[in-house]
Amino acid sequence: MTLYFESWHVGRKKIIAYLRPYLDLPQKHESAWQKVKRWRRHCGLPIDTQPNGKPYIDEDMFKMWWTEYLRLINERRQRMPKGESPLNPI
Repeated sequence: MTLYFESWHVGRKKIIAYLRPYLDLPQKHESAWQKVKRWRRHCGLPIDTQPNGKPYIDEDMFKMWWTEYLRLINERRQRMPKGESPLNPI
């Protein structure tokens, strides 16, 4: 029995294609994957791994994470003095 989830993007290429508009990923595949891994490590991007080792991302989980991430960035932006970036650590 095979379970197929339409909202899952399995594999590096499909993940990069899905995330490119959100994360402004470069066209070069290797550089784009490094940036995705950096987002996962530093910001908690919800990418998981299947038992066979392939990475996947669930669209619904990503959209919830992205909404929360934008909310946090907007909160930081409102608290920051003008001219400083809300993405830089304090």
